[in-house]
Amino acid sequence: MDNTFYLEYQGDIDDIPRFRETQERFGIYQTNVSQTNLHYHDYAEISYFTGGSGFETINGVRHQLRQGTVSFLLPNHMHSISGAPGQQVSKYCCMFDVQLLFGHQEDREFSSLLDSIGTDLPSFLDFEGSDKERMKQIFEFLLEIFSESDTPFYRHLVRTKLTEAILIYIRCARRQQSRPNSLIANKESVARTQLFWPVLRYVHLHYRKPLSLEELAERFELSVSYIGVSFKKYTGHTFVKYIHHLRIETADNMLQHTNISVTDIAMEVGFESFRTFARVFRERKGITANQFRSLSKQKKDSDPV
Repeated sequence: MDNTFYLEYQGDIDDIPRFRETQERFGIYQTNVSQTNLHYHDYAEISYFTGGSGFETINGVRHQLRQGTVSFLLPNHMHSISGAPGQQVSKYCCMFDVQLLFGHQEDREFSSLLDSIGTDLPSFLDFEGSDKERMKQIFEFLLEIFSESDTPFYRHLVRTKLTEAILIYIRCARRQQSRPNSLIANKESVARTQLFWPVLRYVHLHYRKPLSLEELAERFELSVSYIGVSFKKYTGHTFVKYIHHLRIETADNMLQHTNISVTDIAMEVGFESFRTFARVFRERKGITANQFRSLSKQKKDSDPV
């Protein structure tokens, strides 16, 4: 059976607002979705589904969506949505940088709870009764204050409400663990990935810096062979190709949305030499970076306003 993921990367350059002083991202929107292709991004996303019918798949686990479903994605989680035929799903979609939750000092206990989502705890929950209403009120409140970003207490209020939503989620997930549940299919398989997800999360946060399998193995006290095999098994790429994928997709966005020189972009996304960047970009895109930028500009200029 072919378990290879063919991924789109989203999230390095985006329209999510940032807090002025810390540059942490936070945004919340009401949106309707008919389909999203399998993708991942470098920020967390928590969604409350308010209507419609369909399915969301997170890290290979599929769950039916209905009113009251909450899904929680950490930055390394791979996911897609498919609405029922002819239908859309409606949801509050909240996107944020994980660092926002911790302030100046990371809480190790809270961080451990957070990292358990998608491994020890499910990435989906169907809320009922008072918990469902409480979660809905949190999303409604976050949406209400979203326009108040210029107030001095805004960031702290956002962090407090996000933390509340996450802790309610974790509390309900632990309650449901004691019942027969199908939220995590093949739990043994999921458990085997638990050691790898922190590695992948670290790579997503630091892929612009020099990275090696040896450094990751030492940092996470794992073997080089385990990490290498896990990259191929769970992402469909070797470690080097995965790093190249992240860097080239970031360069893709920068070429389209900035005026930074191609040489500077190559250095900015983590390549140690322009020659390597040029070779890898052409291998992945079929054209040079300059040609890609020119074609992107021509397309923008020809698109109707």
